[in-house]
Amino acid sequence: MALNGFAYGELSFGADGQVADPHQRGVAPEVALGADVTDLLVLSHGWLDDPPRAQILYTGLTAAIAEAGGAPPGLAVLGITWPAKRFDAQPETAAEAEAAALATTDTSGRAAESFVTRIRRRVGERIDTLPVAAEFANPGDHQAAFFGLEPRTLLERFGSLEDGISAVMNLATYYEMKARAAAVGIGLVPVLSAVRAARPQVRLHLAGHSFGARVMASALANCEPFPVSSATLIQGAFSQFGFAKQWDGVHDGLFRPGLFGGRLKGPVVVTYSRHDQMVGLAYELASRMAGDQPDTTGIVRDADDRVHDEFGAIGKHGALGTPESVWGRMLPVTGAGYAFPGGAISNLDGSDFISSHFHVMTAEMGKVLVGAVTAGVPD
Repeated sequence: MALNGFAYGELSFGADGQVADPHQRGVAPEVALGADVTDLLVLSHGWLDDPPRAQILYTGLTAAIAEAGGAPPGLAVLGITWPAKRFDAQPETAAEAEAAALATTDTSGRAAESFVTRIRRRVGERIDTLPVAAEFANPGDHQAAFFGLEPRTLLERFGSLEDGISAVMNLATYYEMKARAAAVGIGLVPVLSAVRAARPQVRLHLAGHSFGARVMASALANCEPFPVSSATLIQGAFSQFGFAKQWDGVHDGLFRPGLFGGRLKGPVVVTYSRHDQMVGLAYELASRMAGDQPDTTGIVRDADDRVHDEFGAIGKHGALGTPESVWGRMLPVTGAGYAFPGGAISNLDGSDFISSHFHVMTAEMGKVLVGAVTAGVPD
């Protein structure tokens, strides 16, 4: 199968983070085994909940790569799919919708409290089956507060009862997808290992959009010393301190191990945009939920000398508190190309080209991906 001129294959993962077909676990995908394949680009979607929508993203990104030009002739693409809900306040079932409607109209507040308990129980049961990171490893999302506050107190943090119900559903989706994306990244590692074992000369490249960036950051942080030749994180939906060194004065970001131990040979490229409102929604809600809890990060400044607290996404501000970060801007598709340094995180301000969270299927983004894939390759 081909997609915009590139050999293409797909691999599906389940809600548990494992490859859906047991016979494909730990097996190199066929698309990686072609005799002419020199580079394998693994793509992951984010807030998309079905394979057709993922296919739209992958078609758009590969078309962008083709339009930008300069990709290796032996580039093959593996698109992964996994069950990812959209980040919105939609109940999952008719019964849940009925309970939500009752919660917003019952003036006693008891129905709303019952609804919060119901949502937290559902999400908690799902998260408990997945790998769990310590609270300090996910700065800014205050998951412990979401599950620990009394239901009435939690709702009151968001003002009106209706806003509280909406916020609880949004945050529940965020926490569930956060855990699942990390699990899918871990589940991807045996597949990458199999590719490396079968075709040791093939260069491995990871790229993800939104929560797909978290998938790839998780894979990089948990993989063996392959190494990975590049990772491109497009409007990432995880903390701006994900790669930080001692973001709170003590603890490193959850994905910082991906930069060391022989896991990474080339660059990590991060795109961020001030126009991306969606990527920061969960952190805005978490900030309101945290209330008067003290900020533990102190003052962190970005490349433009702007001050940030713990509440922010890498897709909005880049990788902060990270000594390996270098800063630049996305380039127009014409003109000079990129020269991403290996071992560093190249943060690209894409505000001139990324007008929203999903406006990424452009020739300019194709140029970013080509720059990452070809980094370190002699002309």
